[in-house]
Amino acid sequence: MSHDIPEPGLAPGDLHDLSSLYAVDALDPAERAAFETHLADCPPCRAEVARYAETTAQLAAAVAQEPPPALRTSVLDAIHGTLPLPARPDTATATPAAQPAAGNPERQLAKGPREDRARSDRGSHVSLDALRRRYRRVLVAAVSTALVPGVLAGGWGLGVQAEQRHQEQLVAQEQDRENGLLAASDVTTRSLDVGGRAGTLFVSREQNTALFVSDELPDPGDNSEYQLWLMDGDTPVPDAHFTGGQLRTWLTGDVADADAVAMTIEPAGGSTTPTLPLVASTEI
Repeated sequence: MSHDIPEPGLAPGDLHDLSSLYAVDALDPAERAAFETHLADCPPCRAEVARYAETTAQLAAAVAQEPPPALRTSVLDAIHGTLPLPARPDTATATPAAQPAAGNPERQLAKGPREDRARSDRGSHVSLDALRRRYRRVLVAAVSTALVPGVLAGGWGLGVQAEQRHQEQLVAQEQDRENGLLAASDVTTRSLDVGGRAGTLFVSREQNTALFVSDELPDPGDNSEYQLWLMDGDTPVPDAHFTGGQLRTWLTGDVADADAVAMTIEPAGGSTTPTLPLVASTEI
């Protein structure tokens, strides 16, 4: 991408090219001010700047990793299309044939089709220092453009890794909780027969907790769930509800004060009062 911007002003067509440079803070103050004025009325440029800003945020949040081997090649390919700045002619050794016919030698050296048009339209002057600055900015933009796909892909990969670590932490926490219950000094087990399938209730009054485990509960039926009840005397207190199959479910109520646990089949979502008959029950 080329940014031959006549100075001191900016042509309207040139402003569309500055999104990537603006995003990486590679504009001088005058160019930045002009671009920000243009940005207010140009949705495509705003979208492009936002895309680069999102990429920058992902890059800042990413964990440093060894770059893939293909990254160097992609960056060099992006830079390859950027022409290097011609060397300053040596006025002391240049032959007459090599000298410009008239005018400023630096201006003749830097002149191109767009600069000719800009000069005829605005009579402005492009210095060699300005071209050097623009070459550096084009290089920055080329590298940024080459990095965008890699950063986005890397951000996706980091997100997958973070989710995997989160799931591993949840599994570890669940295992620690189960181990703590089984290690309780007062832990007891109670068996429940649910439609011919066995379920086991692990209870610790000391820890005020209980876990119901089953390898294969029968299907409770369409739009129905099993529900456990903590029996406080004659009062049933609604607790966990779940479907059939393999499960491990923690009771959420006050186990320490309960006398028994009962199970019913309720409408999906659970009930506030049990629907008889009981499917299973056990004293705890």
